[in-house]
Amino acid sequence: MESSRSNQQKFLIILYSTTVISVFQLLFLKISPHLFSILNPLPFLIIGLAIKYSDFLKSCALALLILVFMNFLSEDFSPKQLIIFHFVTSFVTIFFFGSYHLSKKINLDSSNLLSGIIIFFIFILTFFYLLFFNDFEYEKLNAFVQKSINQIISNYGLQKNNELDKVIQIVMIILPSINSLIFFMTFSLNFIFSKFVLKKLMIKPVENINFIDFTTPLWFSFIYLLMLLIVLTQNQNSQMFVLSINTLICMSFSFLLEGYIAFNNHFKKIKINNFIKFLIIFLLFVFLGYVLFLILLFLGLFENISKKVNKKK
Repeated sequence: MESSRSNQQKFLIILYSTTVISVFQLLFLKISPHLFSILNPLPFLIIGLAIKYSDFLKSCALALLILVFMNFLSEDFSPKQLIIFHFVTSFVTIFFFGSYHLSKKINLDSSNLLSGIIIFFIFILTFFYLLFFNDFEYEKLNAFVQKSINQIISNYGLQKNNELDKVIQIVMIILPSINSLIFFMTFSLNFIFSKFVLKKLMIKPVENINFIDFTTPLWFSFIYLLMLLIVLTQNQNSQMFVLSINTLICMSFSFLLEGYIAFNNHFKKIKINNFIKFLIIFLLFVFLGYVLFLILLFLGLFENISKKVNKKK
């Protein structure tokens, strides 16, 4: 009797979790594709934190089957792009939580765990880059970017700059890593927000996953310096340079995170209203943009070096 009740409860948990993932994905997509691209990982992370890992796996698989079935009935309601996004996001989230559970078994700290995930992601990115991103694909993407920029210039009546072609070439070189960096940051923000949502709903996470004590490991810093050395010494037209600069940018996320944690710790000490704090951070991102990311990057590098020096003392 007890076993039957337990199985029924487990079934309901999986059913409710599947519903939350499916409904919110469809809702975000119908409201705005831009909102969907930003908040797509949120329902996965909320459910992944709230239920057991095995139940989360089943919920993701069941939600995928539901979306495929709905696509079979009506492609307008559940487009193929949604299925692809669901598969990719669920895979990344499953890998993230799976890595955490594995790290607990082998006593791996959060710093080495997250750094290891970044390195693994870079290997996957490099594999797909070498396998699929050939000269033909590069020319197609380059032509698309050129066409988009020319259309913007035409629509707004701007004058074309002679240096624009050089800028486009630089963007084309670092595009894979920029997209990856944006994904890392979006995923991290959704992770923070998912913990906030569970706290407001008074739902205790199954696992207390946090990276508040994150510090970039020494081995990761050595690889980062090696990539920087390769970037500075290689010819800019070589494939080694392209792979190295993209690897360097992806790895910068580790120091960005460390810089953000240091900034957040200092910011918490300021005794002002939380809404005003949020407004200040929002305005910093709006007016500083990429400059703020550079500040966080250098702050992270400074914090990391300071910790290493203090540890030796």
